Amino acid sequence: MENGTKPWMTEEEASRDLAANEDYLRRMDYLTDEELREQLKATIRRETASLDEWAAAGEYFVLSDAGKVHLPTCPTIQRFMDRDVAWAPYLRHLERVRDWHGSDDNAPDMPRLKTREQIEALDRYATCPLCAPTLDHTDERRNPKGWMVLKAGSLKAKHFGRTFFLPSGEDLGGLSRLTRDETPAGLTFRAEFADGARHVTDPEAMLQYRTPVAGDAAAAPAPALPPWRR
Repeated sequence: MENGTKPWMTEEEASRDLAANEDYLRRMDYLTDEELREQLKATIRRETASLDEWAAAGEYFVLSDAGKVHLPTCPTIQRFMDRDVAWAPYLRHLERVRDWHGSDDNAPDMPRLKTREQIEALDRYATCPLCAPTLDHTDERRNPKGWMVLKAGSLKAKHFGRTFFLPSGEDLGGLSRLTRDETPAGLTFRAEFADGARHVTDPEAMLQYRTPVAGDAAAAPAPALPPWRR
């Protein structure tokens, strides 16, 4: 299409860009099938280049229409992220592109890409349980069943004695000491586990601990890996 959606576009600008792209396709009614396919292939290249710009710029996420957040590598959204796959049915059946009066499906949607700051500024969202992106969150449903996930910097005295795990499944042991020192140079953080045998110094590090689940045995030991990491 004529205009490729840029990572820095606002939603209003992206909407205008989409309208321009639709007008562009409408003007292609006079093209032969082969000419139209070549135009669509050029569109695929531009959309792929736009996704590559996001990847080159650093961390980003994909927000579904249902408000669920995915990592760009999540297998559940690859049919949208791979623009060759997304456009394949349209290249095979060009009437889907040409039928502007009888269809609202004349082009595959581009993934809605967001930075971490944009996602965490939303009032509410849910994270995909399969790819499990780590984000500040307002929806407790993001935690896997039977687990509480939190940043190390969120640890408090009430967590002393709980057995914590890293997302990889590594058992850190029980939380035994918390140290936070704020100085002009910044924050020094240290969470000690298993009476100092292990420690975490990054307050942004993600940790998790087992929570009761209905039907679980009262004294059931925590598994080495949470279900969503197996």
